[in-house]
Amino acid sequence: MRLHSPNGPFIGEVELPISKSIANRYQIIGALAGEKISFPDSAPEDVKVLRDALAATTTEVNVGMAGTAMRFLTAYFSMIEERQVLLVGDKRMYQRPIDDLVEALQLLGADLSYLEEYGFPPICINGRPLLGGTINMLASTSSQFVSALMMIAPKMKNGLTILLEGKVLSRPYIELTADCMRQCGIQVRFEGNSIKIPSGEFVIPENVIETDWSSASYFYALAAAKPNSKLLLKGLNLNSSQGDSILSNWFKPLGVSSMQKVNGVEISSSGIVDFPSELDFKNNPDLAQTFAFLAAVLGKELKLSGLDNLRLKETDRISALQNELRKLGVSVNVEYDSMFVSGSIAKSEASIKTYNDHRMAMSAALLSTRIAVEIENPDVVCKSFPGFWYELKKVST
Repeated sequence: MRLHSPNGPFIGEVELPISKSIANRYQIIGALAGEKISFPDSAPEDVKVLRDALAATTTEVNVGMAGTAMRFLTAYFSMIEERQVLLVGDKRMYQRPIDDLVEALQLLGADLSYLEEYGFPPICINGRPLLGGTINMLASTSSQFVSALMMIAPKMKNGLTILLEGKVLSRPYIELTADCMRQCGIQVRFEGNSIKIPSGEFVIPENVIETDWSSASYFYALAAAKPNSKLLLKGLNLNSSQGDSILSNWFKPLGVSSMQKVNGVEISSSGIVDFPSELDFKNNPDLAQTFAFLAAVLGKELKLSGLDNLRLKETDRISALQNELRKLGVSVNVEYDSMFVSGSIAKSEASIKTYNDHRMAMSAALLSTRIAVEIENPDVVCKSFPGFWYELKKVST
């Protein structure tokens, strides 16, 4: 897909997808409650993958590239009594470690084993009741491991107390899980590094799935790159429990204001840019690529820290950013969990690889505000935002 710089600012209304983070949590909670969660046909691919997996009656359940589905289903199927499941995925999934979650479940009495390499999918699961109790959990690999345990905890006879160890990555996503569970009648207590969840029954309310703040990040960045842009991001709530709603604060110094409307959040850009020298993405890893490309577009220096688990996503996002930004003449240096981006784009056009990563494709679209850009494998956006390219074209002037 070839993109060209729009003549003017971005103007119009954007139909954002539902939040796959919220939708997938409610799908697991709904399945545990014996209820099916409905969502629109335009829902992200990851949401549909989990829906199909929960409905599957075969022994082998394939989640493809959906990491959330792999983690959540490992916990879910482990306590579905007398159900045997072979949980499989694509090649990249077999490179993403899951041992911290599996070991925690095994300590709780689950019957799980690896089919190939130790610590990695695919996984054989023999469902059985779990009693619960107290467990220590390393929280520095993936917040989804913690969330997966949290959601099945009410179905355990004794409930569950999770004591988090080490640096807690993506804490807002754990808070989001707790909030979803509270909305469904389970009084989760999350204080410090302790999560206490009683046994109980879920009760599913109506209209629980918001639109997605992570998807909104690309339009905030587009507005920052094109002064005088004015966009209505439909369905967003400034008071959302989604961690990436921090965008409204992060973009204020970049000249992008946010105003709550009845049907969404209206953003407008002034072109007054006070670009930060450093941002910590420990709690918001899905925003890192957006800001890396935005720094390049605006020719600003930026230190991106807290990138601990970016190598474990759909692709190694740190290497992918290095490769593609350096193509443009932008300087990129990596030190442990930090990345330094500096320098201006030195090309007039470029072809950007997406590495089968939806966020790589959408964040790279920012380049079109400065140069002609070819996005390889553009359909990868279907994982979280199937209508992205249509919405981008619709608001380009």
